[in-house]
Amino acid sequence: MYMRFFLLILIFVAVSSVAWAVEAPSGQARIDASKILRGRFVEEHHLAGVQKPMQSSGHFVVAPAYGLIWGIETPFPTSTIITQNGAVQDLGGIAMKLPVKNLHQLYDMVGRALAGDWSGLETAFVIKRSTTKNRWKMLLTPRQTDKPALPYAEIAISGGRFVENIVMTKNDGRQDMLGFSDEVMSSAQLTAGESAAFNKIKQ
Repeated sequence: MYMRFFLLILIFVAVSSVAWAVEAPSGQARIDASKILRGRFVEEHHLAGVQKPMQSSGHFVVAPAYGLIWGIETPFPTSTIITQNGAVQDLGGIAMKLPVKNLHQLYDMVGRALAGDWSGLETAFVIKRSTTKNRWKMLLTPRQTDKPALPYAEIAISGGRFVENIVMTKNDGRQDMLGFSDEVMSSAQLTAGESAAFNKIKQ
């Protein structure tokens, strides 16, 4: 169940270094291959027929030169690592390779929002921008309504220097939400633990 939701939110959390077809909102930091973005997340996923949303929280690492680490800490510790070479999920020290079908496309789209590169979302979504002082919001609606890339009628991404909130609204009005906090951008030097995580892809 968590992996299913993780794949849905992947379109917002990894990175790629390409030309900026759609300009980032004024004030949003751009993360390139010389930087790493670390932070925390809280996610809520509303399931049909279940009144209380499924919640999880943890930390993430967006490293354009390496890939993405999405570490769920509660309620069940799980670490998912994605690079251009594949993906693995670490459950208590046991690494399992994940299917890579369509994963590279998701990976390519994911980090662009956090990295300030909106060009990766432009082909699948119509993007409308609004700005108020140091706050901005990007509203994404699917270009293909009959077979959208994701099961959402619209996706709202907002923040300041970094992305802070993502609200994904389904056709029936139910919403899935992501909140980001404690985001810090630094030079592209991995910790020993992060290096070990990315090396799992090579094994």
